[in-house]
Amino acid sequence: MSATFLGYRRGNAVGIRNMVAVISVMDNCNPVTRAVADAVQGTVYLPGSFIRGQLGRDRAITLKVTAGLCLNPNIAAVVAIGLEPRTTRELVELLSASGKPVEWVDIQEAGGTINSIAKGTRAAARLVRHVSKQRREEFPLSSLVLGLECGGSDTTSGLASNPSIGVVSDKVVGAGGTAIITETSEFFGAEHLFAERAASTEVRTKFISEIETLEKEIIALGIDLRGSNPTPDNIRGGLTTIEEKALGAMAKAGKSELVGVLGYGDVPERSGLHFMSGPAPAVESITGLAAGGCQLCLFSTGVGNPIGHQVATVIKISGNRNTIEGMSDNVDFDVSSILEKDESIASAGNRLFEYVLSVASGELTTSEVLDTRESAISRFGPSM
Repeated sequence: MSATFLGYRRGNAVGIRNMVAVISVMDNCNPVTRAVADAVQGTVYLPGSFIRGQLGRDRAITLKVTAGLCLNPNIAAVVAIGLEPRTTRELVELLSASGKPVEWVDIQEAGGTINSIAKGTRAAARLVRHVSKQRREEFPLSSLVLGLECGGSDTTSGLASNPSIGVVSDKVVGAGGTAIITETSEFFGAEHLFAERAASTEVRTKFISEIETLEKEIIALGIDLRGSNPTPDNIRGGLTTIEEKALGAMAKAGKSELVGVLGYGDVPERSGLHFMSGPAPAVESITGLAAGGCQLCLFSTGVGNPIGHQVATVIKISGNRNTIEGMSDNVDFDVSSILEKDESIASAGNRLFEYVLSVASGELTTSEVLDTRESAISRFGPSM
């Protein structure tokens, strides 16, 4: 019998959550946006990241990722809070083709903070009541888009939690689904090994180019990569070199063929395993994955990283017994038995796979229950 999960139909996509996003078009709208989201149950608050004063490619990426967060299938409807009509309409137009219900408030037109909060709260309340009528349906594994992430890595990450995630990734990709691995700098020193899995010369060349471009940019700043990666907590966890860290990080992608290379926040055009060029810090990284359509992120942590995301549900997986006991409030899944009790990676991966299906069908994760969630879009240029 083929594996299935219970989700929400969103046109050609499937959501595993049924939320109304209250999102800032730009950063100066955040106080109003936060107040609206706090007032209405069933919403998630998505802070704005700049926009005003951003230029060229940097502004285009921020606008694209902001829209991508709203278009993620976990979001059923949107309330956009903007400062002035022109930029607000720019975002709304990017969302309109999806058919997703969208309402908006312009703070200047509404007459200030108090009026904007009132108008936004009424809009959010209407939309939450509307989307609450939708019911979960059964969907095949091919409808899943997984984000593959790690943070606070240590020796147990590469030996236990990352390979367990790789088992799940292979199962989803093998069933016609999609997985996206990111964190460009985490491939330094081992990129040639991952490139061997490329489906074509074009994919291989594009992947290598992303790695080499970032490496050159960092070196041009006069930064010694060996002094910043592995990070201090990675070193404390037993990682010794950037190459060792890269080999462990790659294990999250299992053994599937690499079929595509994406820019930050891009949505894949086909199923299969993809690489997304993006930063390693968790909040920025998961934000890019969420904008790329990932309903669910599998996040391996060795010495501990508590953060989740408002849009893409995050599962925290650890193989470090000390972290599992010391940060039990923030760990969802324990694979320490691989190292402590000689459980096979295949067995732990199968257990994780069953848990993933449960979360996709509605079981809440620690970051959702505790609301330890954050969203931030990467910067790629100066503001005017």
